Amino acid sequence: MNIPYLMRHVSYSLHTIVRDYGEKEEVTERFCGRPDFTDSSFYEGSLEEYLLFEDSGTLPLLLSAGDKLVYAKVTVPGHRFIIGPVKLKTPVRLIHCDKQPVYDESFLDTVPFCDFAELSVNILLIHNLFWEQTLNERDLIVFNCIDETLDTEIQRHFSDLLFENQEASIGHNPYDQELREFSSIENGDVKQLEKSWAEDYTGNVGVLAKDKLRNWKNIGIVVITLASRAAIRGGILPEISFSLSDIYINKVEEASDMASITHLLRQAEYQYTNMVREQKEQLSGTGNKEKNPHVRRCKDYIFSHLHDRITIQEIADFWGMNPGYLSELFHKCEGMSIKNFILREKIGLAKNMLTYSGYSYIEIAAYLGFSSQSHLGKQFKKLTGFTLSEYRNTYGVRQFTS
Repeated sequence: MNIPYLMRHVSYSLHTIVRDYGEKEEVTERFCGRPDFTDSSFYEGSLEEYLLFEDSGTLPLLLSAGDKLVYAKVTVPGHRFIIGPVKLKTPVRLIHCDKQPVYDESFLDTVPFCDFAELSVNILLIHNLFWEQTLNERDLIVFNCIDETLDTEIQRHFSDLLFENQEASIGHNPYDQELREFSSIENGDVKQLEKSWAEDYTGNVGVLAKDKLRNWKNIGIVVITLASRAAIRGGILPEISFSLSDIYINKVEEASDMASITHLLRQAEYQYTNMVREQKEQLSGTGNKEKNPHVRRCKDYIFSHLHDRITIQEIADFWGMNPGYLSELFHKCEGMSIKNFILREKIGLAKNMLTYSGYSYIEIAAYLGFSSQSHLGKQFKKLTGFTLSEYRNTYGVRQFTS
C-alpha cells in the first residue's frame, strides 16, 4: 500500500492535515498540501490524546472539537490516521465531543469547509482499502451521530401514540381515499381528483411537526412528492416531474400561512393531473404506443439536453444505437419523428418561459439552442400560431409583462 500517496490524496481532497501514527503514540508521518496551515498550537495535548486513546474499535471516529472544528480518526492494521481539522458546511450533531480548544480566532478563517458527505468519502476510502468488511456512510452516521437511545425512544413514542389514538378514537385519513386521489393524477382524471378532495372522512392527517405551520409545510411536501410520482406513473418524464416538484416544494418552504400552502399543494396536484391528461390526449391514436425502453431513454436524453442543439446522431451515440434504427423505432412508437418531438418540447418550454419568466426573446432562444431569435420566432409561429410577443402579451404573468 502506497501510504504517502493515500495521505496526499486525502489532504488535497479536504485541504487539511493528515497524520499517521503507525502503531505508536507518536506521529510517524504528517502531510498537508498547504505549507503554512498548522494546528499544532492547540492540537498537541488533550485533543491529540482523546483522538488516540478513545476506543472506537475498527470503526472510524468523528470528533467535534468544541462547536466549530471536526477531526476524524481511522484505525486500520498498522496505522492510525488522524484527519483534520475541517469545518462542516452544514452542522452535524456528533456524539464524540471534546472541549473547545484554545486558538486564535483568525485561525478559524484558514480552516477548510467541507460537506459531511465529502468527509465521509475520504474516511471510507482509507477504511475500506484496509478492511474486508466494507463500511458505508450510514455506518459512520450510526456510530458517530446517533444516540443509542433514539430507536428505543421512537418505538416508545410509537406505542404511546397508537394507544392514545385508540383511546380517543382518533385515526388517520383512510388509505383508500389517498389511493383515489393519486390514482386520479396517474390517470389524468381532473373530475375524479376534485371528487377525492371533496370526500368526507372521520380521520385526520398525520402530525409531522409540533409547530402547526411547519407541520402543514411537511404535509404539503409529502403530497407534492407523492403527486410527482403518480404523474411519472401516468407517463410524465421523471426530469419534468421532479423539476416541477422542486419548484412547488420551494414555494411551500417560502409560504408563511396555511392557506397559501393548501393552495400550492392543490395547485400542484391539479397541474400534474392536467399534464398527464394532455399527454394521454397527445398519444391517443398515434402509432404503436407500447412502452419501449429505447424510446424512453431517447426522451430522457432529450429532456436533459433541451438547452442544447440536439441531433439524432448524438442521442444514438450516447445510447450506443444505430441512428436509423432509433429514428424508425421512435416514429413507430410515438407517431412523429425525433426532430419534430424535440421541436415540440422546445416550443413547449419556450411557452412556459414566455408565460412565467422575464427572460428576453434572445435569451430564451439562446437557452433553448436556437441559432437566433428569428429562428425561434419562426418555429414558434409555425407550431402555435402566435408570434413570441403575441404569446407573452396574451398569456404572460402580469408581474413579468408589466
